[in-house]
Amino acid sequence: MQIKNILLLFVLTVGTVSCCHDLPAVAEPEVSRTVLVYMAADNSLSSFGYSNIDSMMAGAGSDRLKGNLLVYFDPANDTPRLIQIRKGARGVVEKFAVKDYPEQNSASVEVMHGVIDDVINDTRFQADSYGLVLWSHGTAWLPYDWRDRLRSFGQDGSHWMEINELAAALPDDRFDFILFDACYMANVETAYALRHKARHIIASATEVMGNGFPYGQIIEPLFRKTADLEEVCRKFFDYYNNQTGFNRSATVAIINTELLDNLADISRAILQGRDNDISSLPLDQLQLLDYVDGNRHFLYDFDDVMSRLASPEQYRAFQKALSEVVTYKRTTPQATYMLNAAVLDIHRFCGMSVYVPQQAFGLLNEWYEGLEWYGLWHTDSDLHD
Repeated sequence: MQIKNILLLFVLTVGTVSCCHDLPAVAEPEVSRTVLVYMAADNSLSSFGYSNIDSMMAGAGSDRLKGNLLVYFDPANDTPRLIQIRKGARGVVEKFAVKDYPEQNSASVEVMHGVIDDVINDTRFQADSYGLVLWSHGTAWLPYDWRDRLRSFGQDGSHWMEINELAAALPDDRFDFILFDACYMANVETAYALRHKARHIIASATEVMGNGFPYGQIIEPLFRKTADLEEVCRKFFDYYNNQTGFNRSATVAIINTELLDNLADISRAILQGRDNDISSLPLDQLQLLDYVDGNRHFLYDFDDVMSRLASPEQYRAFQKALSEVVTYKRTTPQATYMLNAAVLDIHRFCGMSVYVPQQAFGLLNEWYEGLEWYGLWHTDSDLHD
């Protein structure tokens, strides 16, 4: 969602979350799912947060919707608030205040963990299943302070959250799905780090346009008896594929985390002991998926990279495992990168990106060594837990 920071510089004030009603003491019966939208919006995306909440309200009017839609919203120039979006006594969708928070760093492990606990432990919102939408800036696993533009996931003012911190903030085996409304989060490093956090991850390997996901269209499928994640992805893809010019840009994938360990084992056999071969890959021939730092590039199509390192037998096994992990993927013919006014042709797209260590990025390579994915193919021990 890095692209959003140049599209709007003002904050919309119409329909803000301050206009909330008191939450009824008793939740509606037959709750099937609670979905928390965690909006770390104390940054240049704040105005989009208000419009996205309006879109959620439009999508929450379906009579078939059974569950709790909660939004933690931390905008610029205001304190955070947890709200519920639901129909009120008059049958009109309204915003109900759940909890007000003091000014706090929403990109910290403690705050995110605390908000999730507030939702899960509240008897009004207990459900058979839970979903999580993570909304903010994103730059894959890339650490925020390597370059000013790199934010990893989540920005609150001058604070950012890195992937290892995000993994620490999320409880294990709680969420059925995590949807990233943020740029670049469909990468194998992040998916592997979060493999115990949710059964499925929805994310984009490239930039996400400023409007983010079309919430008015995706709320209802998120609350079906079995969340229709493919329908969510189709709505997202179609929304942007029907645009014109620079706005026709979208990549999206569903990642089945329960089968990631098998893919990791096969990848490990391909990558182990191949550091020199990896650093010698012909980068100009690989499918590029990022434009986060001018002419320097970091993220490439995962399948393209592995196809150049694996033996024919290894590659067949890899492709089979990858197809079981990435169960849905779509891309427009091109991806737009507004910060650099760049357009990339997408000739090859497997659904996930991967970092290719390069000698010129010594400091970045050191940070990369702190990821579980890197440790997977640099140790002889079994890392699966």
